[in-house]
Formats: sequence, C-alpha cells, structure tokens
Amino acid sequence: MIQIIPRIEYLSKTRILEERYEAAYEYNDFYDASVLDDPTKTKVLVNLYKNLDRDCSMDTLHGAYREIAVHSKDKKIREISDLRIHQSMDIAEKMEIRGVVFHTNYIANRLDEDYQKNWLEKNIEFYTQLAKEYDGLQIYMENEFEFTPDLYVEFAKAMQEVKNFHLCLDIGHANISQTPIETWLEQAAPYIAHMHINDNNGNYDVHDAIGSGSIDWKKVDALIRKFGIKPSVLVKTKEIDKQEKSLAYMKKNHIFPF
Repeated sequence: MIQIIPRIEYLSKTRILEERYEAAYEYNDFYDASVLDDPTKTKVLVNLYKNLDRDCSMDTLHGAYREIAVHSKDKKIREISDLRIHQSMDIAEKMEIRGVVFHTNYIANRLDEDYQKNWLEKNIEFYTQLAKEYDGLQIYMENEFEFTPDLYVEFAKAMQEVKNFHLCLDIGHANISQTPIETWLEQAAPYIAHMHINDNNGNYDVHDAIGSGSIDWKKVDALIRKFGIKPSVLVKTKEIDKQEKSLAYMKKNHIFPF
C-alpha cells in the first residue's frame, strides 16, 4: 500500500493523485504544538478530513515528535512528552485511522552506556503501556538520526510481543547515517511494518522526490523483496509535484510496492 501526505491548500490535486494510485494518507497536520494546543483548530481539521467521502481506515498520522523525550530524567519534560503523545493517539482514535508514527528522539552522539540503557528502558516501559491503552491503534517507531540501527533494533526486539507496535524505517534518514541502507534493512526487517521514503544526497534530510538523489532505489527495492518486508509505504514529501514525480518514478521502475 502506498501513502501520500495531504495538504489542505491543494486537496483537489491530492484527491486526484490518491485515486490514480489508490493511495492512503499520512496526516502531517497534528504534530504541531499550535494545533495540539488549540482544540477548535484540531476539531476543524479532524472534521475536514473525515468528511472527504473516502475510507480513512488505512490512513496513518504523524504524531508529536518535536522535543519529545519520554526517557528524560526531568519530570516536567516527561509530563509534556506524555501529554503530546496521548494527544496524538486521541486524535487518531477520533479520526478512526490505522495508526500513529512517532520518532525515537534518540540523541545520536550520546554514546555513553548510561544514556543508552536509560533510553531503552524508559521507551520500552512507556510504549508498552501506550500500546495497551490504545490497543485498537498501531504504533510505528521511526528511526531519526541514529548513526546505526543497533539500539533501534534492540528496542524492536524487546517490543516484539507487543502486537500493535512496529518499526517505521525511514530510508532518507538511513541514507544520512553512518551505516549502509542495506544494513538497516537487513537488521530491522523482521520488525518493519511501515516505511517512509524520499531522496537526498546523503548529507541532509531534504525530502527530495524519489529518484532525484543518491539513493539506489532499485537496490532498495531488491532488498525489501529479498528480506520479505511487506510494509505500507509513505512518499514522505509534502509538495504535490514531488509526490507526483516520486510515484511516477516508482511505478515506471517497479519500486516496491509497485
């Protein structure tokens, strides 16, 4: 299944693209604090999307991620992180969608053992409980700017008995890490249920159209099929022209899921 990001300013074009590729949506409107702190704005957005006369049951939502740290040793930071994440899950329930994507929010250059151990323990504890609270929603954990997949995969292994918790592998993020994409795919393969894809040149996470950067998409496609990964796939770029370009490139070159 392919997914695209809807934008209110050109929903008519999004609907055309959705129909052409039988695409679901991943909403990017609800991770911003200005929306989360405004119940009226949130309600308007939820109603707008729910009234589009389309099946939204396979859609996903990008949850709050900015400055989120459920592993923080500062109680106040943990409290606001908890609030934002629960707000994201509550919105997803109201929209009757499939699930929510969150970031690891792991500080990549914190290599000390104490930090890693605390991050792992606190995230396992938090997301195990969250999954129980919202057992009708899928939770997808996205890699961010980690240098390697090691801790990310260790987290997934520890959560593998939690049936509504999965990994969301972001290929663009993997491409700017210090580790080859094939290593990310191989190690994370058993736990991946969702993917974010866009292109870059290996330096910055610029969300370019598929086929316009340095990522070898035919190789990525071959690896996805080799490891038997069958995820939903979000074309993670907000610009409609880049979405169109990406989908056309993927279809022409038979890039998964085409």
